Amino acid sequence: MKISSKHDAATAILLALTDKPQTLTAISRVTCLSISYLEQLASDLRKAKLIVPHRGPGGGYTLSRPLSEITVADIFSAMDTGSQRKSSGLFAEIRRRVALVVLSDFSAGDKCNAEAQPCTK
Repeated sequence: MKISSKHDAATAILLALTDKPQTLTAISRVTCLSISYLEQLASDLRKAKLIVPHRGPGGGYTLSRPLSEITVADIFSAMDTGSQRKSSGLFAEIRRRVALVVLSDFSAGDKCNAEAQPCTK
């Protein structure tokens, strides 16, 4: 299990979708991540059935289920599409515990608000 910026960015996308549909352009403004990178991550999140696309005016992406039902392990699984080997010992216990942490456990201050001030990079 390797934690990377990809996991951070995927988490930011999911936390940005808590209130209403958000476009990747809006998420890009507050995360300072390129739209093309967000598109790649959104594709993985969509394949993992964590987000749902909505077309047309007022469209964007929404969560497929409440934050209280999305675990950190779900994010790892969605982003780590390469080879997975079965963990044992300490790493099996870490994976078990990560599966218990849900995104709703994070405080409102940690959530990305796509209507917040744009990034200043």
